[in-house]
Amino acid sequence: MRVRVCLVTLCFLISYCSTASGQTPKRNDRLAEWEYMQLSSPSDDVLNRYAKEGWEIAAAAGGGGDSSSFYRVILKRSKSHPLFGTRTAEPPKPEPPPPPPQNPKCKLTLAQAPVIRGLRLGMTSDELFAVFPANEREEFDRAQRLKSAELPPNYGYTNFQFSLSNYPTKDRFTGIGNLTFGLFDRKVVYMVAEYSDAPQFDRVGQLMEIITKQFSLPEFKDWPGYNEYLSNPSLSCDGFTFKVNGYSRSFSVVLTDPTFNKIMEDRRRSDLAKKREGFKL
Repeated sequence: MRVRVCLVTLCFLISYCSTASGQTPKRNDRLAEWEYMQLSSPSDDVLNRYAKEGWEIAAAAGGGGDSSSFYRVILKRSKSHPLFGTRTAEPPKPEPPPPPPQNPKCKLTLAQAPVIRGLRLGMTSDELFAVFPANEREEFDRAQRLKSAELPPNYGYTNFQFSLSNYPTKDRFTGIGNLTFGLFDRKVVYMVAEYSDAPQFDRVGQLMEIITKQFSLPEFKDWPGYNEYLSNPSLSCDGFTFKVNGYSRSFSVVLTDPTFNKIMEDRRRSDLAKKREGFKL
């Protein structure tokens, strides 16, 4: 009797398992009639490419009516299609845009820096003062300023400004109202020429065309950040920097030998270190 019950139970389990195993493939067959894929904000070209491989749109969601809206598309492909189950190749990535053209580096040296009416970077204080002769009192003041420039906190730097109408050489500087010079170790490292009563220019580019030609500088289009309407354009060369402030009726030209900055800073740091070492409570 016990054996009989066991056989019946075994037959029941076999029958149940067979039925279950028979239903599962049918359910999987129904699910496998389609394969699905999701795309995020695909372009028309991408959708057309997938359509050629048997995909069709099953659903789409999102979007807000403009080209920047995000949306998702669900694609499906029938198992009857010959490509069913194969991987769709990724679309080729677009080539990255070429880098913007780099402005050529200005290779002009200090010796090739612009000369303004015979005045240049690197000239000595004696050469500069010879252009602007002074009376006895002015000569004394100039000598005192040069001497005090050697001491902290100047560390070699001082400056002089000349109002050109006060000097007999004023005709040499027609069109320039003032000149300012920065001297480091008694040599000109900084120069500003302020032009007045200049012609009217409609844009910076018109003035820069004249400046670059007369001073033998690189063409304005090769300057960093070139723009015909660029404000206060500047150019860094191997031996100097050149800058223009303003452009119509009145403007200024600024020339600098930047190498003195590091020397002056080194002197300042050295002086500070000595003061710290010698400090006593």
